[in-house]
Formats: sequence, structure tokens, C-alpha cells
Amino acid sequence: MIAQLIGVIAEYWFNQQELARHSIQREADALFRGLWRNQARLGFDLPAGLHGRYDSNDGSYLVRIRTGSGAILYTNCIGECPLRLLPSYASPPDFWMIRRDPETPWKVAGGKTYRIDDELVTIEMAVLQDRAGVVLTVLAREVFDHMALPMSLMLVVVLGASIFSIRRTLEPIKAAADLAEKLNPADSNSNLPLAGMPREIAALIQAVNKSFGRVREVVQAQKIFTSAISHEVRTPIAIARLELEKIADPRARKVEQDLVSLNWLVEQLTTLARLESADLSPVETITPFAIAESVVGALAPVAYDSGRSLELTDRGGRSFLGRPALVENALRNLIENAIRHTTPGSAIVVEVGPGPQFCVRDNGRQNKIMSDMEEPKGVGLGLKIVHRIAETQCGFFSFERMPDGQGSIATLSFGASLPRS
Repeated sequence: MIAQLIGVIAEYWFNQQELARHSIQREADALFRGLWRNQARLGFDLPAGLHGRYDSNDGSYLVRIRTGSGAILYTNCIGECPLRLLPSYASPPDFWMIRRDPETPWKVAGGKTYRIDDELVTIEMAVLQDRAGVVLTVLAREVFDHMALPMSLMLVVVLGASIFSIRRTLEPIKAAADLAEKLNPADSNSNLPLAGMPREIAALIQAVNKSFGRVREVVQAQKIFTSAISHEVRTPIAIARLELEKIADPRARKVEQDLVSLNWLVEQLTTLARLESADLSPVETITPFAIAESVVGALAPVAYDSGRSLELTDRGGRSFLGRPALVENALRNLIENAIRHTTPGSAIVVEVGPGPQFCVRDNGRQNKIMSDMEEPKGVGLGLKIVHRIAETQCGFFSFERMPDGQGSIATLSFGASLPRS
């Protein structure tokens, strides 16, 4: 662009004859806009933008506008015009120009003949001292005319090509960003692709894959550690419970209850450790009422023995795709949570539906229950497991307590239901 600008300026600067010719043509065209015809009469009014140059006789700019018959329509020079312009008796050509100083384009005289209807009009002028910068204005306009359209077209082409190139370059990066949201620490083949990446971005992707590999190793080690601890603790707990059953002492019963709670916590930890590997297990068609019926039947004796009632209601549950073991575990956690943390006499209702959904309601005051993220004795862990199971099944889990503290509602929803057969 700069080279083209320099080229245009140099072309006219070193070809001053052409620059002077353009100056005469542009000034004549500007003065021509002041010509008017009223019926048979031809007249001239100096255009507003030219008053500073041609409405005074200071000797800088001379102008004479005459018709083919010799009538003067406008002039700002009387005695000097014959010296600087063509004689009034001469028949002017269509265009003429004389440079008064061969060394500079600033001093020039010339004229141009126009036809208005059937009458000829000659506009003549002389630039003796270019105080208004007529020649520089002409040079600037020529530069603009030579560069505006080509540069506009070039800008559109370059900008369009740049946008297209950038978008094409960023497509693999966007695809990698979408895949990054789906990375699974349990999948050893879960990595960001390097194919099609720019070299600089490929180095970043390699670093991310290495970092994610280390995260995968930590998660795997933690899962193995949790599972090992759970298995190691479960056997001593079972032995201790068997020994406590032989002791007829109220304090032994209290310790036995504590061991039951501890065993439940160990089972929850084991479930949590197995959840990640369960992500890759195959899905099956699940009938929600059948699962709810099985879980409620297994936990009903526990609920009745603790003074709670347990009811199962079908509100239009529909089949969906999922992993039965995980769904059953989640529902069991919700019911056990309701049994553990409500007062005796509470009613627990398990609703199946509408659609692929389970809802566990209770109307009991929950004694010393804190939020699911704060509860230290298992409810927080149980609800975290339910939440994680919902995530692995592309579902949704919500837990809400009633404003007056009388009861809670836990809702477990899954993906699109299958049509009834």
C-alpha cells in the first residue's frame, strides 16, 4: 500500500505536465457547475466553494467565462486577462493549457469549452500563485482515485482470506475443546487429538494429554486405594460384630449399632470407588417400577422395624436406557437416607414417574440434618453417590427440604424414555 502511494505521487510529481492538465480540467469542471440557463438566457453564479479564489482580483487566480458569441458571463480580471488568457477574438479549442513556469506545476493557464444545448461556453483560468493549494488538492484526489477502489477490493479480498484461513486453522482447536469437555479419567484412550493441529498448538495439546495422563493415574490409584481400604476394613468389622453378639450388655448393643453405621459407610466408599469403572459398562433397558419394587421390598422390613412406613406408587414410570445396578444403588441410597434421618412415625413414599423418574418423599422432621455437602455421618456421601450416578447416566438429581423442616423431596430423573411396546 505504501509502495503504491509513493508510486502514484512520483508519477504525477515527475510528470508535471499531466498534473497541470488535471488541475485545469478539475477547476474548469468545478466552475461549470455554476452555469445556468433561464429560458433563452445563459448565466453564471460562482459556486460556493470557489468564492475564496475567484471572487476577488488579488492576482492569484484569474477566471473568464464567455460564450461562443463573445459575451462575458463572468470574469475577475479586466486588463490582465488578455495577457494571461487567449485573446477574446480567438476561437478557443476544446481544451488548451500553457505552463507559465516550466519548473513548477503551480503556475499554469488554460481553458475548456463546453456545449450547453446549441451554445458553446469557454471557461478559462490562470493560476499565478496557488495560495489555495489547487494543485495539491488535485494531486490528493488523483492519489485517492488511483488507490481507493483497488485498495478497497484488496482489503475485502485480504480480510476475507484472513478470516477464512483463521477459521480453518481454528477448526481442529475447537474440535479439541469440545472433546476436552468429554474427557473421561476412567478411559485410558481418552486424549485430545494432535491431527491437524498447528505446531505451536500441538505442543500445548501434548502437554495437556500428559497432564491428563497424570490425573488419570492419580484417580486410578485413589480408586484402588479406596477399594483396598474398604475390603480390608470390612472383614474386621464383620468379626467384631460376631463377637459382640455373644455379649449380653447394653453397651455392646451400642457398639454394634456403631459398627453397622461404619459398615454402611465402608459400602458407600466401595460404591464410590467402583463408579468410575462402571461408566464403561453396557447399558440396558430399565423398567423403573420393577427396580423400585425390588428396592422397596428389600428395605421395607428395615423401615417398619425403625417405626417408619414405606409406600410405593406408580405415577406413569416409563422405560429408559441405563445401567440397572447403578440406578438400583442410587434409589437404595435415597430410601436409606430417608429412613436414617427422619424421626419414628414418618411416612416415606417412593413415586415412580412420570416418565423415567424416581421421587422419594418423606414427611418427618429431620433431626440434626445439615446440607448434603456438610453432613458428616453418611448422608452427604450418599447423596454425592446419587449425584454422581445421575451424571454417569446423563440424568439429573435434586434434593430439597420443606421450608418448615417437615420432610424432604429427592428427585432422580434420567434421559429420554423409550416408547411403550
